[in-house]
Amino acid sequence: MEQYVHEEVKTENSIHVRFQIYEDSNHLITEHWHRSMEVVYIYEGEMEVTVNQKKYRLFPGDFIVINSADIHATQCYDYAKVLLLQIPFSFLQHSIPDYDNIRFDMGKKLPRTCKAQDEIRLILTSMGSLYLEKPQGYSLRFSSLLYNFLYTLTIHYQISIDSTAKVKSRKNLKRLEPVIQYVKEHYRESVSLEDVASLAALNPEYFCRFFKKNMGTTFTAYVNSVRLAHVCEDLKNTDYNIGTILEQNGITNYKLFMKNFKQLYGCTPKEFRRNTGNGISG
Repeated sequence: MEQYVHEEVKTENSIHVRFQIYEDSNHLITEHWHRSMEVVYIYEGEMEVTVNQKKYRLFPGDFIVINSADIHATQCYDYAKVLLLQIPFSFLQHSIPDYDNIRFDMGKKLPRTCKAQDEIRLILTSMGSLYLEKPQGYSLRFSSLLYNFLYTLTIHYQISIDSTAKVKSRKNLKRLEPVIQYVKEHYRESVSLEDVASLAALNPEYFCRFFKKNMGTTFTAYVNSVRLAHVCEDLKNTDYNIGTILEQNGITNYKLFMKNFKQLYGCTPKEFRRNTGNGISG
């Protein structure tokens, strides 16, 4: 089978999935994909989730299921408390017959407020409570809830995948994988369009069209968003001055950076740092 993952998802041995409840603000995770299914549930605040170029705004009580290999990104503009569940591809294959040829579509089968979605909300919040308390028999009860979650998805939201579209999608992701990995490792440097196009075995002009069609953004904008995400983390977690942070993260066009930053966060980097609790002067 083709290996088209570029992000490794680490799981907990006792429950066989990655499960996390976290609080954050002004946090951006740029476009990526993995073979695990990902589920995001909002306890408090808001989050914008982009899946295959479609944007969804999640509020308290909302959740979204991101299928294996869906290209997705997330952003919290202000404070948010979030439940994250990632189920490995191997677990899904073992648990759901013919998993390779199905996906789950939450938007077309049933209305937003329906019994099945209420059941899923209850399952997810029960998982969250169990995970925090970890009573005796925790892993057994968690596994029971996990299988109940997959059962509810399978009964109410399963749809078949067009085999031709599946093969094409996998081939495209396989071609993009070394490009995304290269940016992940070299975003602090000058990233050459010719170099990344060669990684995808395409000429630069076609590569630009190919990247935008599959990722929903231009390659230049993607690289800038990766750098901006790292800048934000450094603003929150280090005492470096802003000029040093920009330089260390490959930002050379200060004017363009400031425009993009203000457009995304509605403030300057100095104000962002102050608003997120790092009161160090810029």
